[in-house]
Amino acid sequence: MSSSVHEKWVERARYDLETAEVLLAAGRYIYVVFMCQQAIEKCFKAVISYRSLEVPPIHNLRRLAEVGGFLAKSSPAELRRLDYLSQFYLNARYKEDIQELARQLGEDTAREYVRLAHGKLEWCIHELTQ
Repeated sequence: MSSSVHEKWVERARYDLETAEVLLAAGRYIYVVFMCQQAIEKCFKAVISYRSLEVPPIHNLRRLAEVGGFLAKSSPAELRRLDYLSQFYLNARYKEDIQELARQLGEDTAREYVRLAHGKLEWCIHELTQ
């Protein structure tokens, strides 16, 4: 039996979150946070596709929340974390000084974003079973 588009997004989000956990154990915090952004992005895209909306080819989490119609349900603190992840995604991919980027992170911050990504995955699965 073939998986639906939104189920494939969820499968990818789970894989990214599992990758973040492996990287957390290895102390590779830049890519822990990067993979958390990826997992949340895919959760948002799963819900967007489930709602039969066109999934935009963007990575900005706030913009994806807006497209999906769930931006208003986010607290200001959560929006700040989503904005941080969106900017971090770009920095992790393109910033030349990786040591400078690494100094911005520690284990506590990485764990915070893993928890956020877990919460978004749970929310996503809940939205898909409504």
